[in-house]
Amino acid sequence: MTEAKSRLRGWLGDIFDRTFLVFACLLAASSGAVYVLRGPEMVSRILWDAADLMLIVAPRMLAALLLAAFIQVLVPRDLVARLIGAESGARGVFIASIAGALTPGGPLTCFPMVVALHASGAHQGALIAYLTAWAMLGAQRILVWELPLMGNEFMLTRLAASFALPVIAGLIALKIPLRLKVPPRGEV
Repeated sequence: MTEAKSRLRGWLGDIFDRTFLVFACLLAASSGAVYVLRGPEMVSRILWDAADLMLIVAPRMLAALLLAAFIQVLVPRDLVARLIGAESGARGVFIASIAGALTPGGPLTCFPMVVALHASGAHQGALIAYLTAWAMLGAQRILVWELPLMGNEFMLTRLAASFALPVIAGLIALKIPLRLKVPPRGEV
């Protein structure tokens, strides 16, 4: 088998894995239910809406994945290991919590970054702290949405109530005997 065929087979295996099959079965069941309950016009409308959304999301997803890949190459592995690697302990959890809170954007930015940090040697406590801080304390979300819509008092109360959660989650993750493993391509 040529290298190109082998690579294509690997990509197809990555795409059409068990997760894809589960989603395909759920898609078939839900689209069948919509067809029966709401008619073919609703199925057509949903397909067009999904295509519109895909046109918006796909370029952003591509940019986020490329950004994560470039960051993985640009940020020295020894720096990541020193700051948030296995030997960094609680200090790494704290650093990752700050980085997560400062990471702008949505899941299309954050999750590729977590994969890149993992590949660069970040430990699981730091990764959990990063994700938790991004979700709970994201500066962009606070400045753009929470503060203008909910006001100072609400924002400060919520921050006070959730400020320590990323560090706590990261420290708990350090103690869990399971180790995170992001499978290499082709092993999903």
